[in-house]
Amino acid sequence: MSSICSHCYKFECGWITLDNVTGLPNPPILHPNPELAGIGVILGFSLTSYLTLFLLILHYVTVHDAQKMSSRGKEYTNPIDRDLLRFLRSFIHWKPSRRFEYAMEKSVLILSDLQLVTGLGILISGYSQLDCGISAYHWQIMVYVAWFSSFTFLSAMTFLEGYFQANNSLRIIRVCFMVVLSTLLIVALLPTGSHNWLDLLSSIEGQGGGFYPGLAAECYFKQLGLPMFSHGGPKIWSMVISVVVVGVSYLHSGIRLFDPTAELTRKHIRAWPGRYIKRFISDLERRAQQQGIRAGLWQVPFLLAFAIFVSCRVLFDLIESMLIEIVWLSFAIAWGTIKLYDTRNTAAYNNQGEKVDNANPEISSENSWSFGQTLPLILLLLPILSMAQTYLDNDAKAQDEMHQAALTGKLAKNERSNTTPPPTRMSSVQMGEDGTEDDITIDPRNSTSCSIIRCNHHPSLRASRSCSVHEERAPPLPARSPRRPSFPFSEKKSLPRLPTFPYDSFSAYPWYQDHIILQFLQILLVVAFALALLNVFSNFLGLSYFIRNRLFFIWILAILPLASLLHLAIWYLAAWGVRAAGLQNWMTEVPMATEGRELSRWERCTTGRCVYWILRAILIGGMLNFTFWVSTELAGSDSVLKYL
Repeated sequence: MSSICSHCYKFECGWITLDNVTGLPNPPILHPNPELAGIGVILGFSLTSYLTLFLLILHYVTVHDAQKMSSRGKEYTNPIDRDLLRFLRSFIHWKPSRRFEYAMEKSVLILSDLQLVTGLGILISGYSQLDCGISAYHWQIMVYVAWFSSFTFLSAMTFLEGYFQANNSLRIIRVCFMVVLSTLLIVALLPTGSHNWLDLLSSIEGQGGGFYPGLAAECYFKQLGLPMFSHGGPKIWSMVISVVVVGVSYLHSGIRLFDPTAELTRKHIRAWPGRYIKRFISDLERRAQQQGIRAGLWQVPFLLAFAIFVSCRVLFDLIESMLIEIVWLSFAIAWGTIKLYDTRNTAAYNNQGEKVDNANPEISSENSWSFGQTLPLILLLLPILSMAQTYLDNDAKAQDEMHQAALTGKLAKNERSNTTPPPTRMSSVQMGEDGTEDDITIDPRNSTSCSIIRCNHHPSLRASRSCSVHEERAPPLPARSPRRPSFPFSEKKSLPRLPTFPYDSFSAYPWYQDHIILQFLQILLVVAFALALLNVFSNFLGLSYFIRNRLFFIWILAILPLASLLHLAIWYLAAWGVRAAGLQNWMTEVPMATEGRELSRWERCTTGRCVYWILRAILIGGMLNFTFWVSTELAGSDSVLKYL
């Protein structure tokens, strides 16, 4: 391979007809490409994605509105986001101003644009170097940089759904860019499915393959239509899984831009089948409540159907929550980071798969801090300065002034209504419009002005939601009903009482809250285990080894559902036992406040309540341990754990 200019090299593709690329007489040299794979360039792209992730988490905790509205004016509030934000914000004494909220939303928009430009720029630059002989090593680095840039962009788009609902032209433009970016990324992933692609594992284990990171990426594109491209190994599966993940993620994000409340999917996936499932469970419940032996025969099918229904509802609530969006983004960034830096580490291996010093001596120049590597890190100040500018500019100050004016007008109206109350008209219309007293103390997070997230200029939103003091309460966090018991006990029966038809929201019940926590922690456990395996097998098999392993199928398809059913069954039996022992008041009763003083969190924590919470935590922890260890035991001694 001889150089014809500073960055273009001649390359030969005669090896693409070989089943195993090994023993090449003149193996291509891995030339450096610091503009793409330099340490400063990689850090610049990576830190921008992590900055976006941090900002999205801060946005979620401080100003995110759990209440969403569809294009037809229908509201939907995810119970998981609502309850989690209520819990987190109860510990945050600082309340963000309207100015901070405006700056936060603007910053998310700025970083969204930055990630879009980064993804498009890195992919277009990579395609432009195909004719110049860009190596498979550098092509894979390019793919992973574009990978987590594109997923960061998608997550930022999810947080800006309300903004794009009110700006249809910008929404159409973003969708067009999403199509271009996803197409470029999917096509870039295709050559990575070749069984010869950076085949380090075959070189190490002596399976007949060689490790040639300097082979031109364009040759792998030419090999796509040949039978030698793949033999059905882990490489092709990793590529297929990556393409499916990218396609589904972009399709999901595109649908959410036009349907932020997931009204269409909820109608066909949850509401429509849910009606028949609820009727079926209601029929089982009616039969189980009969007198005699027949009731006992129907009790088990009813409880099993109800437990499955509860587990499915929790799963759907989790999938629709913004919390899972953050978890998914964190996983995508972690996955891309591990693959990115492990790919750079493969430069230490020679063609025989041996890790030696100076295996590719020229590539070491990519680790030097030259001018081109320092500049990308300094340019990180650009989005930071832009975010500071959005907080200090006149638009942000105007937002704060509008908010204060709205609060002042609200207080003045309340004072007038207290001094000269208007005559009461006994009509349903009057009661519906102004039947409740407004709360004077307003959380700035429940903004009363038109923010990017909750802008109401879209015609479909004017009828049901406007930027007024009376209606803008975001996020809407309705208080839980005090009449719902902490334990699902019946006053007349010894058996625990379960919610009845039509099975409305269960979010106020502690067993449902614990079930949400259990399923969420199980998701985190699977994600953490997958990342741990990815870190071990990154240079060899990739994530497909875990997904195609029987441990994954046993874990996901058998043990996770079983653990969910066991969790609900133990809750049911525990409620039965506590009821029989007469301990329900001791475990759930809260001390009464004296002299009008509100009790602190510690003062409300009696011995019985401490025992109650400890038992709940032990149950969740036990189910997590049950899920992991039983899955690995059933997978057998030759499961993936033997490689750890």
